[in-house]
Amino acid sequence: MTRSFIGLAAALCLAGAALATPQAPRAAHAPMTKAAYQAEQQRIAAEFRTDQQTCDAVQGNTHAVCEAQAQGKQESALAELEARYRPSAERELKAKTVIAEANYDVARAKCSALQGKARDRCGQQAKLAREAAIRQAKVEKVQETGGMFRRHAAQQPKGTLPGT
Repeated sequence: MTRSFIGLAAALCLAGAALATPQAPRAAHAPMTKAAYQAEQQRIAAEFRTDQQTCDAVQGNTHAVCEAQAQGKQESALAELEARYRPSAERELKAKTVIAEANYDVARAKCSALQGKARDRCGQQAKLAREAAIRQAKVEKVQETGGMFRRHAAQQPKGTLPGT
């Protein structure tokens, strides 16, 4: 019995970790018009209402997981939409952070079905996956913006390090 819970916990945590893995860098999007932005907001809202209706049909922990997934899907879609509408490194970081938090909330909901050490372990792994995704997003932001060497890099000849 305990082994089945540990196996279930491992499977749930791995599934949560897979959701939290960073995605490949996106290609540059064409500027989004305000009308397209508003239409996409309405589409996301409609999709969220549909997901909520689907969640109302289930009970117990499955309902909690479904609700967390629907909420996370909406929040992450809105954050990504904002990053596409007004592109910046800060908005991209925020979108990735929102996705990490949404994945964490779903993993916590899945972990709540477990008991004892399996539940604790699942929660710890979910937290570690969230922290890793947020750290990765911050690293990607620094790489994208050039970090503290950005100003100096433009003044240096190619192939030399700043300050040398």
